[in-house]
Amino acid sequence: MPAAAEHRSQPPLAPLPTGSPAAALAPISICSRVPLAAVDDRFLLSELVGSSAAFVVRDMPVAELLEASPDRLAQLGVRPAARRRLLAGAELARRFQPAVTPSRAVQTGRDLLPHLTVLRGAATEALGVLSLDAHCGLLSGLELVAKGGLTRLQVAAREVYAPALERRAAAIVIAHNHPSGDVAPSPEDLVFTRLMAQAGQILGVGLLDHVIVTRRSYLSLREAGLWDAAQ
Repeated sequence: MPAAAEHRSQPPLAPLPTGSPAAALAPISICSRVPLAAVDDRFLLSELVGSSAAFVVRDMPVAELLEASPDRLAQLGVRPAARRRLLAGAELARRFQPAVTPSRAVQTGRDLLPHLTVLRGAATEALGVLSLDAHCGLLSGLELVAKGGLTRLQVAAREVYAPALERRAAAIVIAHNHPSGDVAPSPEDLVFTRLMAQAGQILGVGLLDHVIVTRRSYLSLREAGLWDAAQ
């Protein structure tokens, strides 16, 4: 009878270093079963580029990472493969987020987003107006009335309401962008909203909302509960 092969016990495998390339590809046991919609931005980033690359950029806000150039990511130490995945994910988000379709009647701030594309992609701050009929239907597309920022431009009420008066609109929505990516309204935004609402009452044209947009997000003052603070 052939001799049985000698059994040699194998030493236990050493754990992978946190920063090693193999560690970035190591499977996630429990978290891998958690729906992606339920996790935070940092976890999503780790899923996209790997834990090693996510650790390298741990101190950089995700919003800034999504806007970073290839050279900037290289400077941060993101390896080529992870860099390419991050750039591809950012470009995909830029094209499709938030996913919206035009609405016949404006009911929410999200309904306005398809009409605010020009503002969302603008490199400098600009102010636009949407004119609506009595049923909250759009009478025309976005009309730009000022550029350069509300804090640096004196925008007269007659400029803001001119498109609405020309079209005999019942109401308007004003919108402007924050190129910085921070959608939070400034004190100047709230003051401007109050002044325009008062002007609308005099002119007989209601101001329904003030929407602030960035490339990837938006904020409706009315929906955010800030409308009373602006009045």
